[in-house]
Amino acid sequence: MRISTLILMILIRISAFSVSRLRHLSTFPLDSKIIKEKGLMMETENPTTWAQAKYCDNDKNEGVENFIPEILSKTIPNLSSHSHKGSSGRIGILGGSARYTGAPYYAGLASLRAGADLSFIFCASEASTPIKCYSPELMVAGVYSATEFDRLVGQLGSKVIEGKSEKLEVEALYAKKERFINEMVAQVTSLMDRMHALVIGPGLGRCPLVMEATAEIIREGRRRGLSMVLDADALYLLSLEEYQDILVTDCPNEPNYNSTIVLTPNSVEYNRLVKTIGRGSAENFEKKLSGIVLVKKGHQDVIQSLSSGFKMECKEIGGLKRSGGLGDILSGIIGTFLAWNSIKYKTGTNSQRQENVVLGSWMACCITKQATKKAFENKKRSMTAPDVLDDVGSIVTMMTESTIES
Repeated sequence: MRISTLILMILIRISAFSVSRLRHLSTFPLDSKIIKEKGLMMETENPTTWAQAKYCDNDKNEGVENFIPEILSKTIPNLSSHSHKGSSGRIGILGGSARYTGAPYYAGLASLRAGADLSFIFCASEASTPIKCYSPELMVAGVYSATEFDRLVGQLGSKVIEGKSEKLEVEALYAKKERFINEMVAQVTSLMDRMHALVIGPGLGRCPLVMEATAEIIREGRRRGLSMVLDADALYLLSLEEYQDILVTDCPNEPNYNSTIVLTPNSVEYNRLVKTIGRGSAENFEKKLSGIVLVKKGHQDVIQSLSSGFKMECKEIGGLKRSGGLGDILSGIIGTFLAWNSIKYKTGTNSQRQENVVLGSWMACCITKQATKKAFENKKRSMTAPDVLDDVGSIVTMMTESTIES
C-alpha cells in the first residue's frame, strides 16, 4: 500500500511540474480561457473543436518546436515517391517595379524555401533582368514597361483639351492606356490556371496604371476561384476610393466568388484600411470584408477568419532586427500554405477552407519568426533578409518532418 501511495504521489508531482513548464504537449478545447492560460492564443466560437499544439513558457522566450500531426494533416500535402513537379504548389508573385526588385525575389524564393515546387514572378520589364540574375530558381516575366507606363501617366496629366485636335489626341492616349492595361492583365491571367496561389503586392509600386491593371487581375482571380495573398502596395490599392469595392462581400457589383484571400497588413496598413474601407471603424471594416482571412503583423501576429471568427495568435519571439524584406518573406511563405490549401481542399465549403488557411497562416508566421530569430542569433546587427531566407528551409524541415514519407 505504501509503495503504491508513493508512486501515486510521484506521478502527481511530475504531472504538476509538466503542466507548469515549457513545451508541454497539450490537448484541449479551443476556448479563450485556456488560450490565455496556455499562451497559444487560439480562439474559436466552436468549443467542441479540439487541437494539439506545443505552447511555450513566455518568460523563457521559448517557441514552437514542431507542428503536431493533427495540424500538419490539415495544412500540408505529404511528400512521397508519387509526387511530381508542381504537386507541392505553383506560386505566382505579382510585384517588382523599376525601383523595387528585391521584394518579389524575397517572396518568390521564400515560397520555394517553404516547400513550393515552382514560383513565377510577374513584374515590370525593367525589373525582370535583375530578378533573373538574383536566382535561376525563379521564372520571371516582364508584363509591362514601367518607362512607357510612367510616360503615359505624365502625358495624360499634362494634356489640356482646347480644341478638336487636342480632344483627338487625348482620346488616342486613353485608347493607348486601355491597351497597355489589357496587355498587362492578359499576361498574368493567361497563367492563372497553372497557379495554386497568387501573391500580389511585393515591390509592385503605385503607378496608377499598374494599380488599375492589378485591380482587374484581383477581380479575375476571384472569378476563377484563385487563392490570393494581398500585401504591401496591393493593400494600398484597396484603400483607394475607386477600388474599395473589390473585396467587399455585400457589394452588388462584386459577387461572392469561392476565392480565399489573405490580407497581411502591418499596423500602418491596417489603420489605413480601417480608415478608408471601414470609415474609421474596425468593426465596420471586418464586417465589410467578412470573407477574408486577416493577418495583422506585429510583435505578436494575429490571424483571423473574418467570416467565422476563428483566431490564432503567433507568440513566437523573432530576431531583434527588423530588416527590409521580412514582410515579403512572410507573404511568400503564406502563399505556399495557401497553395497547399488549394491542393488539399479542391472541394468543400469556403468556411472550412478558411479555418485551415488560418492554421496555415499561423504556421507561416511561426516559421518566419523562428527563421528571423535564428538568423539574428548568427548575424546580430548585420542580419539582412537573405540571412533569414537561408534559415527558412531548416526551420520548415524541423517543424514539418513528419509529412515526408520514409
